[in-house]
Amino acid sequence: GGRVKSSGRYDNVFPSIQFKYDLTKRWLTRLSYSNGIGRPDFGSIIPQLSANYETEVLTRTNPGLLPQYVDNFDYTVEYYFKGAGVVSAGVFLKEVSDFIYQDQSDFVGFGQNNGYDGMYEGFNVVTSKNGGSARYRGFELNYSQQLTFLPGFWRGFSVGANYTQLETKGNYGGTVATTEVAGFLPKTGNMMVNYRNSRWDIRVLVNWRDTYLVGVASSAARLRYQAPRTTVNLKTRYTLSSAFQLFCDVDNIFSELASERYWGVPERAGETQTTVPKIVAGIQGRF
Repeated sequence: GGRVKSSGRYDNVFPSIQFKYDLTKRWLTRLSYSNGIGRPDFGSIIPQLSANYETEVLTRTNPGLLPQYVDNFDYTVEYYFKGAGVVSAGVFLKEVSDFIYQDQSDFVGFGQNNGYDGMYEGFNVVTSKNGGSARYRGFELNYSQQLTFLPGFWRGFSVGANYTQLETKGNYGGTVATTEVAGFLPKTGNMMVNYRNSRWDIRVLVNWRDTYLVGVASSAARLRYQAPRTTVNLKTRYTLSSAFQLFCDVDNIFSELASERYWGVPERAGETQTTVPKIVAGIQGRF
């Protein structure tokens, strides 16, 4: 083939506005509007094709993928504790156009004119596409505090937790078996307990995410979901001196599955990836 050159240019303006009002010394509220752009990563638009002959899946990039645009509306109320700590609640709304989603509703046809010179007949095609408009709305709760008001040993503890819940609705511009937008987590939560003194810094982190939609299709039986997952991580630091620290981090202590995907209903397993705890340990120095 010959060398092909192309170029393009576009200009965008993204205004935003934020309001903050102090109700009291400890209570405040925020209201904001912003908009922006979400460009596809280069790996999604550089022409590339990969075929899995065992699962008969053809994964194809989409050079014609467009950026997505979003309008964000946010409102939060926050309360700050004495010392160090905050509890907050917020609601949000996001209006998106040309949203990017993963589509797996197409299949390769049969014959020499199937678009692939007769290859990959019957393979399921997985690619990224632009939808029409989408709306995401939900709420967030957050709490974090250093427990310095407790006596003795307990003063070294700090705790934190957050929870996010949202619902999505999208127009895919075609025949798709759902209006839910793929790739968004409808429910997520995190918890943290940290202990720190002059030598030790120990942190336990728990992350939970609920079932979410991974890929869409024209049939409800071929909608692809990711099962719920809870992971527990441990991070430790020990200060030997002002120059040296020992550390040991353990991710996924209880060997939670890295991925557990299914088609339509949990009984129709699609993909399972196992994993083991990852341990990273060493010494850090500052000179």
